[in-house]
Amino acid sequence: MNTKVMVGIIGVLVLAGIAYFMFVPKSASSPSTSETPTPSGSEAKIDINAVCEGALAYMSFPDGASAEAFVQECKEGKHPEVIEQYKASLNLDADAAI
Repeated sequence: MNTKVMVGIIGVLVLAGIAYFMFVPKSASSPSTSETPTPSGSEAKIDINAVCEGALAYMSFPDGASAEAFVQECKEGKHPEVIEQYKASLNLDADAAI
């Protein structure tokens, strides 16, 4: 390979590295401590959809229709034990809002 071509390739790689470090935001590479803290206790909000659908991971059903019915009932509040188990797994207060 020609020396000029090799120097050109190395130059392009160096410029690409410099551009990367100049234009990539610092918060993407290292999170800062000034970010908004995650609410805890009575300020925490629970996504009922995620909780009810996540419960399917540790439960078994005879068919998909039964699982969908369970999720729908859970979202309607007919299975409060799922929400309580979720709160307990995250050590959330009983006051955490849905």
